[in-house]
Amino acid sequence: MSDATNTPERIDETLPRPRPRFELHSARPPAAFLDAARRALESSTQVRGLVVPPSRLELTVPHERRHLWSPQLTVDVVPEGEGARLRARFGPDPHIWTLYVALYSVSVLFAVGCLVYGVSQWVAQQSPWALYLTPLALLFAGLVYGASFVGQGLGSAQMYELRAWLEARVAELDEAPAPPQDAQG
Repeated sequence: MSDATNTPERIDETLPRPRPRFELHSARPPAAFLDAARRALESSTQVRGLVVPPSRLELTVPHERRHLWSPQLTVDVVPEGEGARLRARFGPDPHIWTLYVALYSVSVLFAVGCLVYGVSQWVAQQSPWALYLTPLALLFAGLVYGASFVGQGLGSAQMYELRAWLEARVAELDEAPAPPQDAQG
């Protein structure tokens, strides 16, 4: 595994995003990688997770170290030639992500509603008081959007732990001798 294959290809891929992504490559097929990950998770104390058939791995930190901002790493393992491509995406706990999307959606819908109502007041030659609420609603939407970056900052050490654990499993598997052909199933 070379460093060039696991680095961003474009500069904009290193910019902050609400759900950062990265890719890794393994010389082993998806089934072998997922089986090795399942065994490693059974004995791991630093990472918790599960293998979701047919080709997904979900990782998080142990419950006693989990916070509101703790990340979850979702890895889709897909075949690529003789090996596998691991498409990984960081995100918050699914409950937190749902709350984030709901707050963001409500704030944007409120801003649009205020804008539409304010314009209709203006056209009807009434006092367009709803237009004054539009910037506040947009500000709230911006604050909700910015919260994802605050969460990333607070959870960056745990994000590093999860990625390092995944990279170590890829390195271990790629360095280990291949099992005999008849035992691969």
